[in-house]
Amino acid sequence: MGEIPVLEVDGERRTQTAPILLALAEQYGRFGGETEQEKFELLRWLFWDNHKLSGYMATYRFMRTFIRSGDPAVLKHFRGRLDDFLGILETHLQANAFATGAKPSIADISMMAYLHYPSDEHGYDFAVSHPAISAWLGRMAALPGWKSAYDLLPGKRLMHYAKDHK
Repeated sequence: MGEIPVLEVDGERRTQTAPILLALAEQYGRFGGETEQEKFELLRWLFWDNHKLSGYMATYRFMRTFIRSGDPAVLKHFRGRLDDFLGILETHLQANAFATGAKPSIADISMMAYLHYPSDEHGYDFAVSHPAISAWLGRMAALPGWKSAYDLLPGKRLMHYAKDHK
């Protein structure tokens, strides 16, 4: 499909975040839903994330940070959509420790993927603008074995091409 992430299992390449996370949760018996309601909530948040939050945040972060001249109108549109989506997540996390309730799931892992990058890349200071999201990111980072993308990727961090961040 010409995209990442890719998980190779026994020579077969698998793509798309949600099915990869679902397969890993099933394989390892962790971070999946146990009841029908938990499974439904997990899928609901995975699809919401893939369609709304991560789809916009990934593109916004890339345009804002790694290309020399992002179109200001497009950046403004994406920022507006992200503000809406982050507001939804903020409200949800004010009443819930994690996406599906009291324990972390693959939905949380999916949603935090682009939100955990440094604020100078995505332009949000979550501690100020979205304190419930900031607290949730802290809970996720405190999970045993958690590492940020920059801690896992080889080489040094790619720095910004763009000089002005608005």
